[in-house]
Amino acid sequence: MTRFLASVLLLFVCCAMLPSCKLSDAEIEVMLGLNDPGEPSDLTVEQLIKHMEAATDPEGNFKNAKSYILRQVIVEESQKDVDDNPFTQRTRTAVDQYETEIKFRKPDFQRQISYRNGEPFASLLYKGGRAWTIDPKKSKATEITGHQLRLFHVFNSFSHPNNNLEDVFGTIEISTVYINGARHYRVVCRADDVEIAPYVMYVNANTFVTTRMETILYTDGGEEFLYVAQPDRFEKRSGVLMPTITKTTIGEDRHEVILLREFELNVTFSDDVFQVPEDKIKIGRKKQEE
Repeated sequence: MTRFLASVLLLFVCCAMLPSCKLSDAEIEVMLGLNDPGEPSDLTVEQLIKHMEAATDPEGNFKNAKSYILRQVIVEESQKDVDDNPFTQRTRTAVDQYETEIKFRKPDFQRQISYRNGEPFASLLYKGGRAWTIDPKKSKATEITGHQLRLFHVFNSFSHPNNNLEDVFGTIEISTVYINGARHYRVVCRADDVEIAPYVMYVNANTFVTTRMETILYTDGGEEFLYVAQPDRFEKRSGVLMPTITKTTIGEDRHEVILLREFELNVTFSDDVFQVPEDKIKIGRKKQEE
């Protein structure tokens, strides 16, 4: 699913970093623009998917890939409180930069590691329908459960080479809208899990490339924020059309620029890459005993 790859793989990491807020279902519908029905689409879901695949993965390189690695640089700007005085409410703009590396291997192994100044500070692992957050410094894994796990299932399905929209979502609706005068297909995707907000993609009607994606991010405490990703400056990498820059907005005061650094298919990974830290310890002890 190359048309979303660069912008959705960071969604899960973002969830635990946001300030608190609470949105009603009606507010979510309005924020995602779903109160505007748009115009009828001249394409079916199946037809649109075929056009999108032909535009982004014409030779099927990504679809047929057994593995891939994606490296990105993230530059984040956010507003921080200068003091606790409710009357002055002074803030400053804080800038952070880090790198993220995603490694994927079929059937469903995915490992994401975030680095700052070359040192890992956060990691996520998904395999066999289970997921863990990993503290690289302590080599400690915490299993993800409940709503966060269900979200991660969706994110992992997004980034799987074999999947298209119909493989990920239970309901897909298409309408036609205009963005800055350009005709787009608005694709509203709803997961079978009713607690997961819709994913709304805007696909240019001429190029069939996704130019915007919106959804709602969830924090560990159940708070919700509008997430907007705008992929841009597309280039072929390993025969796949990828955005080299993606601008994202999270809530009202957090902005990110995601720069594509590397994208390579059919990379060979050792099994250690996809092991939970406790598994590595057990395997190490077993080898010593033998």
